Amino acid sequence: MSRVSIALVAGLLLTCAAYAADSARTADGVRAAEQARADALLKADTTALSRLVADDFVEISRFGTLRTKADNIKDIASGDLKLLTVKYDSTNVRVYGDVAVLRAIANNTGMFHGQPFAGRIWYTRVFVWKDGRWQAVTMQQTPIPG
Repeated sequence: MSRVSIALVAGLLLTCAAYAADSARTADGVRAAEQARADALLKADTTALSRLVADDFVEISRFGTLRTKADNIKDIASGDLKLLTVKYDSTNVRVYGDVAVLRAIANNTGMFHGQPFAGRIWYTRVFVWKDGRWQAVTMQQTPIPG
């Protein structure tokens, strides 16, 4: 292969890689990260969850408590937090450069410190694009009555 051909192939590969990175930064990329998070929760995969959540992540839970990434990872690893079902609907995503806001309804069931929980919640999760991927930085949940 000539040097020109190698340069053309290398340029094409770089263009494809840049396109793939740009397409991941879309609303669909955020939805994919959110679905990966749901899959990791159901499998109690703390390694995957750690990649999807920023180190400084804080959430306001459905119970009105502040929880950090470390709190969630510890509770999932120990089995104190066990998700049995994770279902999303009414998902809306807005991307603002390196920040994305996801709003959706979740209908999850599980156990938290031995107590069952279930029910629909509205939630908002904010992501930042960091280290080549979307990472959740904050979340707030609000129970839906009825």
